[in-house]
Amino acid sequence: MKASWDISRRLFLKGLSTAAIGVGVAPSGLLVRAAEGAAPGPGVFVHVFLRGGADGLALCPPIGDSDYFSLRGGIALSRGDVINLDGYFGLHPSLGRLKSAFSDGRLALVHAVGSYGLTRSHFDAQDFMETGAPGNRSISNGWLERAVEAIPGREVTQAVSFSTQLTRSLWGGEPVLVGPTLSAFDLHARGWRGEAESGLRAMYEADASSVGQTGLETLAVINALLKAPAVGGATQNGATYPSSSVGNSLRQAAQLIRAGIGTRCIFVNVAASFDTHSRQLSANQVEFGRLGDALAAFDQDLGRLMDDVVVLVSTEFGRTAYVNGSEGTDHGSGHCALVLGGRVRGGRVYGRWPGLGKGQLYEDRDLAITTDFRDLFAELAGRQLGISTTNLFPGYTPGPGLGIVA
Repeated sequence: MKASWDISRRLFLKGLSTAAIGVGVAPSGLLVRAAEGAAPGPGVFVHVFLRGGADGLALCPPIGDSDYFSLRGGIALSRGDVINLDGYFGLHPSLGRLKSAFSDGRLALVHAVGSYGLTRSHFDAQDFMETGAPGNRSISNGWLERAVEAIPGREVTQAVSFSTQLTRSLWGGEPVLVGPTLSAFDLHARGWRGEAESGLRAMYEADASSVGQTGLETLAVINALLKAPAVGGATQNGATYPSSSVGNSLRQAAQLIRAGIGTRCIFVNVAASFDTHSRQLSANQVEFGRLGDALAAFDQDLGRLMDDVVVLVSTEFGRTAYVNGSEGTDHGSGHCALVLGGRVRGGRVYGRWPGLGKGQLYEDRDLAITTDFRDLFAELAGRQLGISTTNLFPGYTPGPGLGIVA
């Protein structure tokens, strides 16, 4: 459902309804939390989800593992092309703008992340990761929804999803602002906006149901966004974002954080060409370039505000260690995550490296998993949102973590 509708006066007079401003009921529609007057929270957690199974062995090539070159064949990145990180691991050349953040200790990578319970199906893996319950189809709400629900002082919290529909990660009872753009989230009443808002407000105040409450919350958030100068404002510190979905979303995420209206959790949906069954070199060059440029711009844009922000970049699974016959790779297991932020203990690649040699691959084809994604998610969300992670993932108790965030 769109974040706003361009309605005519005639349609408005026919009957005020939630359709006029694009409000629905979770999990299928748009819900919001009133944010007017909310104070900034102590930390913001941003989850950038790369759908399609981004290749961790291309994102962070293990150039110190000789088996990498023999397994990857013609799609192996050469030592000369890879951005050297620590002598053993490198960074994809299209992610070059992130090298300074790594060198400055604000960017960390975590290799061999995942869960075998996710399966190699895109749909199942994404659903299981977003519910935080691999193999369990009985869980209906999302792991981020549970995290938002646990945030202390929930009356001033807000969750935002930059996506065309409510992401599975935020399914549940918590209100969420959903939409691809913030600028569209308004009443487009062609010169009679004040009259439209007054009519909608009167209708919602007379409705004691959840629809009426949601409508009032929606109007409150619209007005909060309109009154925040940072929303829709210019970027800061000379930052330039790429003209791409991830670039536009992170640019708006920075505006929300700068506005200080209580945003604590931001989900950025990236549906790009990461499913590289063929011609992987060219596809990764484009998509990793967009991702790296967007993250670097976000980091530059927020400047010192990044001290209160942690960005997690992950995907549903990695790809096979072997190159296939179409110069690509197929669905795999372990992937590589990125963690960016001012309090990140960066400048290193975390996680136990399982190796790519004979007997080290999972089912003789995939990078083995040594860090459960729930341990990583719990550590970052717990630290940033100030919540207990004991009940964050049904049937699973997260470990002590990797110590990524100070």
